Amino acid sequence: MSDTALNAHADRLAGSSLRDLAEAGEIRSQALTLSAAGLEFDATKQRLDPDALAALFECARARGLEGKRDMLLSGGIVNATEGRPALHMAYRQCGHLEGSDAAALVTRTQAETRAFAERVRSGDFAPSGVTIERVVNIGIGGSDLGPRLVADALSDHAEDGPELRFVASLDPSDLKHAVAGANPAAILFIVASKSFSTQETLMSGEAARDWLAGHVGPDRAGAHFAAASAAPDKAKAFGIDPALVFDFPDWVGGRYSVWSAVGLALEIGLGPDVFEAFRDGARAMDEHFATAPLERNMPMLKGLVDVWNRIGLEYPARCVAAYSARLGKLADYFQQLEMESLGKSVTVDGKPGPTPGGALVWGGNGTEIQHSFFQWLHQGGDIVPVDFIGIRRHFASTDARERALAANMAAQGAALLDGRKVDRALEPELAAHKSMPGGRPSSTLLLDDLTPKTLGALIALHEHKVFVESVIYDINPFDQWGVELGKVLTKGILDGDISSYDASTKALLARTGLIAD
Repeated sequence: MSDTALNAHADRLAGSSLRDLAEAGEIRSQALTLSAAGLEFDATKQRLDPDALAALFECARARGLEGKRDMLLSGGIVNATEGRPALHMAYRQCGHLEGSDAAALVTRTQAETRAFAERVRSGDFAPSGVTIERVVNIGIGGSDLGPRLVADALSDHAEDGPELRFVASLDPSDLKHAVAGANPAAILFIVASKSFSTQETLMSGEAARDWLAGHVGPDRAGAHFAAASAAPDKAKAFGIDPALVFDFPDWVGGRYSVWSAVGLALEIGLGPDVFEAFRDGARAMDEHFATAPLERNMPMLKGLVDVWNRIGLEYPARCVAAYSARLGKLADYFQQLEMESLGKSVTVDGKPGPTPGGALVWGGNGTEIQHSFFQWLHQGGDIVPVDFIGIRRHFASTDARERALAANMAAQGAALLDGRKVDRALEPELAAHKSMPGGRPSSTLLLDDLTPKTLGALIALHEHKVFVESVIYDINPFDQWGVELGKVLTKGILDGDISSYDASTKALLARTGLIAD
């Protein structure tokens, strides 16, 4: 099935009423609604009918999606440009990797991180004779976004443990905020860097070490650090005890790393049992992805719906609206996961891609964004599908605010679908301004409740749906060469070598004083 065939179905449906499609009957509704691992996915407000959906499944089979899924799950080389498997699922004890070297490393690392987390939480680890009260995670990209999202989302489930703070920016105020009000002797810093050479992370780590040395002394400062890294020698040279450097292997991509030792801060702050339940939820989604038939497989359906919107209907973006304050960072997390994985226009074979790759992903906290850019979603000239993410428990809650939260989410989906036509006879001057076109698609993802398990399942769902999309687009979702060029050019500026730079950049650097004219 070609992209042209998908476009033909899109053209056929272009003039269809989205309301009529949404009410087309039980067969369509059942095909576009799935439940698994404590989640429900409802795509009945998408511009899809049974024929278009069948074409998507045919396209998936023609691209060998099921076989490529099995290769991913069994540890095959799916990252072709770097010659690596993608084994982040080993941290969820995915059964397809049992007995492998990766599984053995994971078993050892998880035992080590759990033991260390328990030492910190019990007060047994007290490098300056004081119980650790605050853990500061220093990382960037996946080494920051994943732990930061989970810390926020599961704060209500946290067992009594140290406070969690995060540093990602080179702006000195970020570190200043992270340590504000803390007893320096009661801080543990965790440096999360696979290479232990990422500029932002290493410079922030050095600044943290220097700040701490000024309070507890240079001889003791290093004892307040642990690391997740694939470069133990560099971590040791930094001053970290080798026993507190936990494996972060190169077969785990940064945006898939929250399950690994990169989650150490979470294991300490939330508690090892909460962190394990988070992994359990992801494992449940892994098993569903591995075993459910294509037509009843949630990551498959979610991925194919997003493919349909991207290359069938040619929508350039997708909005993520999370109706839970604790999921306020979810859009940021999905933004990196999807755009770093799918923001490519070259096929696995190195040829120009037949599709534009994945969509732009953006969004935020549903309650807040209703009062900002939802205006654009309802009446702007572009159509952008919306993923509404909410909590099923809120619909029947005894708390009026939670019911109102759920009602707002449902109402926004209905408003995007139906729009509103204002009678010109009643309001001749404002009818055009108050009318909304409707016909704007959305999906709804409901978590039974926001728990460690459902959060784990939600993240794993999106990891797998990204893989589904990558197969259809014929791109490698596990490399990120596009983020490397800026790093190289930054080094040139800081080293003073800008001979190859354009005149505009040279003038900017001279004008601002970063480089002498």
